[in-house]
Amino acid sequence: MSDENACKQWLNEVNWDMVHTDAVTMYLEWGNNNWRDAMRPPVTGSDDYSIYFVVDTWEEPKVVLMKMTKYGSTTLCEKKLPDDLSAQYMHEIGGLKGIHELTPSIRKWLEEELDV
Repeated sequence: MSDENACKQWLNEVNWDMVHTDAVTMYLEWGNNNWRDAMRPPVTGSDDYSIYFVVDTWEEPKVVLMKMTKYGSTTLCEKKLPDDLSAQYMHEIGGLKGIHELTPSIRKWLEEELDV
C-alpha cells in the first residue's frame, strides 16, 4: 500500500484540515455530535466520504491516507516516515500509540514527497 500513485490519485480530494476524531464523529456517531455548522456539515447521504491523512503509531510510525464513510474507514495508501521525523514525532507525542493528526513538519514532508 505504499505505492505513491495510490496516494496521488486522491490528492485533489484530501481534506488537509480533517482529523481522525472529527471524521469518526461525523460519520460513525450520528446524532451524537455537534457538527451542524458551515465548517463541517453533517453527513447527509450514504455516498458521503472524507479523504484525509493521519499518522499511525501503532507500529512503526507511518502516514496513512484514509477514506471515511458511514461504514467505517479504509486505508488508501501508506508511507513510512523518515527516521528523523519519526523520532521527532514520537518524542512530541510522548511515545503514545494510536492514530494522530499531522504536524506541520510532517505535512510539509508529505507535500514534498507527493509533489503537492
